[in-house]
Amino acid sequence: RAASQWMVKSKVISELQEACWEMVSAMASDIILLLDSDNDGIRTHAIKFVEGLIITLSPRMPDSDVPKRHENDISLERIPKDHPYIKYSESRARGWGGFASPRRPLRAPPVPADVLWEEGKAALEQLLKFMVHPAISSINLTAALGSLATIARQRPMFMAEVIQAYETLHANLPPTLAKSQVSSVRKNLKLHLLSVLRHPSSGDFQPQITTLLVDLGTQQAEIARSMPNPRDVRKRPRDEPDAALKKMKIGEPGAAWRAAASLPSSREPLGRGGWEDTSLVASRCPPGDIRDRGWQDGPCWALPSGSLGSLRCPPEDTGDKGWQNGPSWGVRLPGAVWALGGGAAGRGPPLRRAHGCRRAPQARVKILASLVTQFEVPLKSEVLAFVLDDIRGRLDLAFAWLFQEYNAYLSRYPSGSLDHYDECLIGLLSGLQEKPDQKDGIFTKVVLEAPLITESALEVIRKYCEDESRTYLGMSTLRDLIFKRPSRQFQYLHVLLDLSSHEKDKVRQQALLFIKRMYEKDQLREYVEKFALNYLQLLVHPNPPSVLFGADKDTEVAAPWTEETIKQCLYLYLALLPHNHKLIHELASVYTEAIADIKRTVLRVIEQPIRGMGMNSPELLLLVENCPKGAETLVTRCLHSLTDKVPPSPELVKRVRDLYHKRLPDVRFLIPVLNGLEKKEVIQALPKLIKLNPIVVKEVFNRLLGTQHGEGTSAVSPLNPGELLIALHNIDSSKCDMKSIIKATNLCFAERNVYTSEVLAVVMQQLMEQSPLPMLLMRTVIQSLTMYPRLGGFVMNILSRLIMKQV
Repeated sequence: RAASQWMVKSKVISELQEACWEMVSAMASDIILLLDSDNDGIRTHAIKFVEGLIITLSPRMPDSDVPKRHENDISLERIPKDHPYIKYSESRARGWGGFASPRRPLRAPPVPADVLWEEGKAALEQLLKFMVHPAISSINLTAALGSLATIARQRPMFMAEVIQAYETLHANLPPTLAKSQVSSVRKNLKLHLLSVLRHPSSGDFQPQITTLLVDLGTQQAEIARSMPNPRDVRKRPRDEPDAALKKMKIGEPGAAWRAAASLPSSREPLGRGGWEDTSLVASRCPPGDIRDRGWQDGPCWALPSGSLGSLRCPPEDTGDKGWQNGPSWGVRLPGAVWALGGGAAGRGPPLRRAHGCRRAPQARVKILASLVTQFEVPLKSEVLAFVLDDIRGRLDLAFAWLFQEYNAYLSRYPSGSLDHYDECLIGLLSGLQEKPDQKDGIFTKVVLEAPLITESALEVIRKYCEDESRTYLGMSTLRDLIFKRPSRQFQYLHVLLDLSSHEKDKVRQQALLFIKRMYEKDQLREYVEKFALNYLQLLVHPNPPSVLFGADKDTEVAAPWTEETIKQCLYLYLALLPHNHKLIHELASVYTEAIADIKRTVLRVIEQPIRGMGMNSPELLLLVENCPKGAETLVTRCLHSLTDKVPPSPELVKRVRDLYHKRLPDVRFLIPVLNGLEKKEVIQALPKLIKLNPIVVKEVFNRLLGTQHGEGTSAVSPLNPGELLIALHNIDSSKCDMKSIIKATNLCFAERNVYTSEVLAVVMQQLMEQSPLPMLLMRTVIQSLTMYPRLGGFVMNILSRLIMKQV
């Protein structure tokens, strides 16, 4: 638009302007191609660009509805006839399609104006093709609807194409849209149709627009208010109406139906998109024409008797002949209930005929659903079996019946009962649960579109989730309920949270995956966290509460805690811990009050979540710094989990060192961070370390010698193997008994890959030079000679030098 304005204002076109024009033209082509981009936002911007391109590359008409802010924008009719770069033919008066071939100046060829006009029309074609793509998103579809409405108002010559596009979309909404998206698109389509209807040039298209609006549920009064003022309608050549329509009298019964049938439209009405659609066909029936079509007086669903068996479908012939006198549905209601009261063998065909009518199916479905609500339980069971026999083909009847039951409840509210509605919904859901194949998502569709989910229905959904073959589909349905029905989202969320401690591993893992995603939502975070902490707090009870066994009240039972019941209380908490590190303090608090069996289980299952937190977690460092009394083993286990495969961080070493020296002088705290300490600190701690349990001492030496087994990177030890063995010989016997020292040296000699003959030779050489000689020197010499006989000469040399030494 800016480039066109710039070119039009210029009297002389420079080479720079020509180059800029070519570049802008190329950019426009590239942007149109972005309608196929993978990015939703890019496609939306491309739609708005194409809208502006179409308006710019087309002429403004006398009845164009242009906003004030765009009144001065450039368009084709504003290009001067004598423009040096954009040329017209002398026959321009014949219309915008009559451009001549441009005259070519010596320097560069001009831009033919007819080419610009064709580019504008081509851009419109691209937009129309994009709009009917079956995989278009709701955001892009909404943007395209608005752009087409803007084009129709500002460029009325395109109104026919726009209305045709709206009709096509109305008949074929993309199958990828969700229920809520379908409602949103239909609402936008209705608003844009009303805005187009207000345009003075909409007169020729009012029948099509009105029919679309009626299908979309627009009231006649609203349509009438949107009609353009007759004084504003521009005079146009009137099309001669069809001779048959001229002879038709407005008051003649069925005239409106025959007129509608003669309209040149191939549009099919949109399928069921919500409860409001079930009465669309019936609402179009002419008021004075009902009795002529075979309907009885009075509301059909209030009759005490009738015959579903006589609900006759019209002939199979679908030609125009069958519509000459209006849609004769051939409905006969008397004796319906009595006819269905016969044996089950006689009920299938009447129901099939009543539901299977090809013409006006929505009216038949509504009548049948209204009658079903009057039936007793046995007859309703027959209808339910009929629906479930072909649920995909009879889903419209299922929804109509369900909504009729709910409507009956609302009509008696607040004294009404939900029992009949509840039975209908449970029957549908339970029947679907028994179906072997539910890949088409009908179960989800019924749940999401039901007007109310009762307690019993929620229990059916829970059982659906517990079926391992349908776990994902069931929980996806629960997730959609949580987000699409916020008024009761915590009730649905509670069911999903309960499943997070389910005994079946697949069900539990799937529930935890869904919950972790929901935990990221601010509106659900607090509730999920509270539920997890409540279950964690159950571990302070001396016996497991009955809530873990499915009982309603939180009372203790005589059964003792088992590993499985303990894990039930921890599954959700441990899943959330890596996402919220502050929860670690709650575990420490519970751990100090728990019994020994619970503590052992906690220590076994805490490893992976702690690794997920990482050793640089501020909350974990705070727990180490302020280790609660009674939680020492928990903190130690956390430290081991963090440092088993990676070296300790300097910050973690600092916190452990401070804890050891200032608050809790338990040498076990130092074991996980030994490789982060100074050499002097390790030597000082050795007397205490080697007095621990032999298994623990073995782990200490593995860390110091770098002999841990498994994956991971070992940190560089502050002591090399020789220095460690020398330090053991120099331990003061007053601080540690000799037996523990001997066991420690034996652990060193057991590592032949580490303590080679060269290492032992260096150790003996250094020990011999000490004064006084270490007490265990000779024992070490003998062990070294036993391990490596080739050290005999070296040992004899040492012994000769020791003759004068004092032990």
